[in-house]
Amino acid sequence: MLEKVKAAVSKFNMLHCGETVCCALSGGADSVAMLLALKSLSAEFGISVTAVHINHLLRGAESDRDEIFCCELCRKLDIPLTVFQKNAAAFSHSLGVSVETGAREMRYEIFSKIPADKIATAHSLNDNAETVLFRMARGTGLRGLTGIPPVRGKIIRPLLFCTRDEIEAYLDDIGQGFVTDSTNLSDSYTRNRIRHRIMPEMTSVHEAFPRCVTSMTASLAEDEDFLTKEAIKQKDKDLRELHPAVGKRVIINLLKSHKLKTNAEKISEIWQAALNENKKISLNENFCAVCGKGQVKIIFSKKPDESLPVPTAIEGEGKYRFFGDKFVTITKETCENVNAKDILNKKLTFQYADYDKILNGVLLRNRLRSDRIKPVGSAHTRELRKLLQEKLSPEERQFSAVIADEKGVVWSELVGVDDRVKVSAETKNFLKIEIGVLPERKDKNI
Repeated sequence: MLEKVKAAVSKFNMLHCGETVCCALSGGADSVAMLLALKSLSAEFGISVTAVHINHLLRGAESDRDEIFCCELCRKLDIPLTVFQKNAAAFSHSLGVSVETGAREMRYEIFSKIPADKIATAHSLNDNAETVLFRMARGTGLRGLTGIPPVRGKIIRPLLFCTRDEIEAYLDDIGQGFVTDSTNLSDSYTRNRIRHRIMPEMTSVHEAFPRCVTSMTASLAEDEDFLTKEAIKQKDKDLRELHPAVGKRVIINLLKSHKLKTNAEKISEIWQAALNENKKISLNENFCAVCGKGQVKIIFSKKPDESLPVPTAIEGEGKYRFFGDKFVTITKETCENVNAKDILNKKLTFQYADYDKILNGVLLRNRLRSDRIKPVGSAHTRELRKLLQEKLSPEERQFSAVIADEKGVVWSELVGVDDRVKVSAETKNFLKIEIGVLPERKDKNI
């Protein structure tokens, strides 16, 4: 077993000299073996080993027994141990998920706050096979069939290529005991039913089943990695020109970039809409996907905060918030620090206006149906809504920003400054207009 741990650490660059690795220690066979293995290899790897135990407060005296066991083991090994007592049942209820799912979420939330370079979890080769079977039962795709990754961020899994039999044989050889979670014996949990019923049947078909699954997941992980990287290269392409295996991953990457959840049904719906029709698909209470003509855009669909004044009077320089997380920045500059010729030569007239040509009562507001504008450089005055139709979806147009004075439009988002207030060589005072979104939602599609 130790040789397999060393091979996994080396192959996947799990640990580096000088790092601290914190072992997630439950007291069960897998986690105890991992702790002892990393402790015995710590000098060779040049690492420091610590441990963390989480008491889920689910099994009364048995949970307390596990905690005491872990404390005594770490004391004997002279390994620093941090213990957390967290009510997994209450945490799961607050999320509206099963205790099994909630406890896992709680553990990883705690792991993310541990002051260590790496967190080692004791997933074994058997766990990987069980995970693949579980995902298959739920109808997973290629990504789900890649199983448990050896490394994910700061999480490492040095036992991932060791069978449960090998782990228990290692403990038996060195005379190290462990505790058994009584819930692992019950078929109340889905994973236990897979472990007790399905795994033995699959192993009877092929005795090397767990190892074969891990070989399969490694191969599929390579395929998944290639397709994901290809999707990144093709992210700006017309989806109608892409193979579905790549195109759907383009959509997945787009959703993930907005920290949005993905599922097969939603991805398929977005894919079909992008290929065949113009359609808006709700993603959650804040975002929707605008699909059509081989493209998908994610837009902020939450209604504007009614507590903000809309329209907003522009009374001087500053940053004016507009519709959710969008803002417009107004800056007044003079010919002492801005050269009109530079603005004209660099074609910055879309964001600079002649301050002295703007009339009273300047407002920041949304587009009105009657708005018309003659963009700088254009020979004709046009309806603003038609200009924006070329650039924005119907949903985005209603959130487009306009600055207007008592005579009409001064500036419009994506269109620029109106010809009547354009900068000329004689301009003395300048109004600079910039638009953006707050940093936590900064995205070019909003």
